[in-house]
Order: sequence, then structure tokens, then C-alpha cells
Amino acid sequence: MLHDKLIIAFNISKTYDLLINGKGDRDSIYDCTRHYWANVNKEKAELAEYVFGVAHGKVVGVFKPSVWYYTESGKYINRIQFEGEEIHDSTFLGMDLTEYFHRIQNPVRYIGCW
Repeated sequence: MLHDKLIIAFNISKTYDLLINGKGDRDSIYDCTRHYWANVNKEKAELAEYVFGVAHGKVVGVFKPSVWYYTESGKYINRIQFEGEEIHDSTFLGMDLTEYFHRIQNPVRYIGCW
């Protein structure tokens, strides 16, 4: 089911925990997922059907990206981010993706037939 879709999954565990505990500067799972990713190829990202926010191995947010762009100013200049629609009733929510992030430093995973 996952491998027939082009998906980018971002590990948002740190910002998600801050959000849940009311301590971060992000105000939603969407905000945790969409912002400031380094080492992501924009042309490749534009092919993604879905973006997953993954916290502690579980999908906590599913988004359909509409536009990808690089940050042009501020602390995170030249990092990629997206705008898109949150899919609140996605069957992917709650899915265990631990196998994709287990013992891997990179917070970005490409899932599907890239």
C-alpha cells in the first residue's frame, strides 16, 4: 500500500514533543512537518503525492503538498518547505514506520518507487 505512492516522511519527533508539551514555537503538526528541511531535493520533493509527519515511528500527520519552495531569509535560509492540505481522515494516520527511521540519523525518508 505504501510502495505504490510517492511519499516523503519527515521525522518530527523533537518538534512534536515540544508542541504536545506546549513548549515549542510551532502551533500544529502541519507546522512541525512543513518547515525547514535541509538536504531535500526540490525537484524530487515536487513528485511526492503525500508528506508524512512521523513522531516516534508513528504517522501523526498526512499532507498533500501543493507547492515546495526554499526559505529565502531568516535563520533557516535555503531550507525547503511546503504548503499543502492536511488529510485528517487518512488511513495512513497511526501507521508504524519505525522500520524506516530505526537507527538512521537522517530525518527524511523517501518511500515508494522513486
